[in-house]
Amino acid sequence: MKQFKFDVVVVGAGAGGICAAVGAARSGAKTLLIEFQDRVGGTGVFSPLGILCGVGPGADQNVNNGFLPELYPHLYPTRPSDQTITYYDAEDLSERYQTLVDGEDNLEVWTSTRVEACEVEAKAIQSLQTSGAVEARVNASYFIDGTANGNLAAMAGAAFQVGRAKDQQMQPSTLTFTISNIKPDLLSAEGEPPLRAEHWGDKRKITEALGLNEAYQRLKAEGRTTNPKRGDQGVLFFSSPDCSTLVFNHTRVTGIDPTDPDSVKLGYEKAEKQIFELWNEIKDHPALAEAELKISPILGIREGRRIVGDYMLTQEDCLGEARFEDMVAACCYPIDIHNPEGGDTVMRDIPGSGYYHIPFRCLCAKGWSNLLLGSRCISGTHEAHSSYRVMAPLTAIGQACGVAAAIGCQNQRKDIREVEVSQIRFVLQKQNQFVEGSLADA
Repeated sequence: MKQFKFDVVVVGAGAGGICAAVGAARSGAKTLLIEFQDRVGGTGVFSPLGILCGVGPGADQNVNNGFLPELYPHLYPTRPSDQTITYYDAEDLSERYQTLVDGEDNLEVWTSTRVEACEVEAKAIQSLQTSGAVEARVNASYFIDGTANGNLAAMAGAAFQVGRAKDQQMQPSTLTFTISNIKPDLLSAEGEPPLRAEHWGDKRKITEALGLNEAYQRLKAEGRTTNPKRGDQGVLFFSSPDCSTLVFNHTRVTGIDPTDPDSVKLGYEKAEKQIFELWNEIKDHPALAEAELKISPILGIREGRRIVGDYMLTQEDCLGEARFEDMVAACCYPIDIHNPEGGDTVMRDIPGSGYYHIPFRCLCAKGWSNLLLGSRCISGTHEAHSSYRVMAPLTAIGQACGVAAAIGCQNQRKDIREVEVSQIRFVLQKQNQFVEGSLADA
């Protein structure tokens, strides 16, 4: 078996993992990114939502910058107003992710490769064993869990929590789908120009033109859908600016365990059924006469393991606009809890300044010296997780982990907690990330 040695190894190439790997590589660390899919991109590519969530909070600043301008150049440098739809095309994002990782000389990427085992000694990961495209044993000074469900940390033996406190039930999963090749001119009234969707208010016009909510209400009233959403909750989708493509976030599947492949497979099948229930109800609309239905290849998982860290972020922290001395990232996305039973959704905006700090302590797996958490698996409660789980804050979380690990390697720190947070912020600022607090030259 081949042997490799890196400074930093990142497992999982979604938004957080990619930004962790690029953050480490740009900071001078010899870095490896491992991904089991055949290309990088994660949920944003394989289960696209169609919009970048978590952009904000005000016209004068954006609390998540970093690598986002390279991934979403059409949204920068001007931050979209609160009423602007932050739409992205999944294939375009996939190419930009690839361009981002290809541009780093210090970064090596292994796709179609799985981590099968890890060697642990005294609460420190020593090496990983991989299979698939690359069969190898990999050593590193620091390891970053960039997986959505904390797979690496759980494999190593780190403590974790799942779901809400009272019953460990997690938010429902969603299988997104895309309807493309729509005829926008047939969505407008006679004599009116073709619809455009550039602001959130424009979605209402599309919904009304296609009769989406009425179609779903009929399905619910007549018992012809297995979707647990109430009829009055409507159909959730996001539109390309020219209205030729709609990305739907409508299906709901409850009781899915994202760590169990059989459970995920069953969830996919149930959600796929819900898609065709709605599609068969709306497909005869004239604007959809030549439309194409594309179902995402993987089930969208909202919640998985939350690894226990040195500090657990809470809902009170989020809604209280928490400020921490060891701040390394920020989030402005609301508390957004989809009921595990499939009913109402709780949506609570971050008040006041519109954002809160994410402390470095949430990114450090409790008791582990060289394991960082670089995706939604960071240490937080069920409620807090519902806020920071979206792509924009995850890119900041990942970038902070990568920078911290690189500094730890350069300064030969055996425990990541020996790295000064002010140094992490200094490098993050150099990499165009939003930070608040003291800075110290790394």
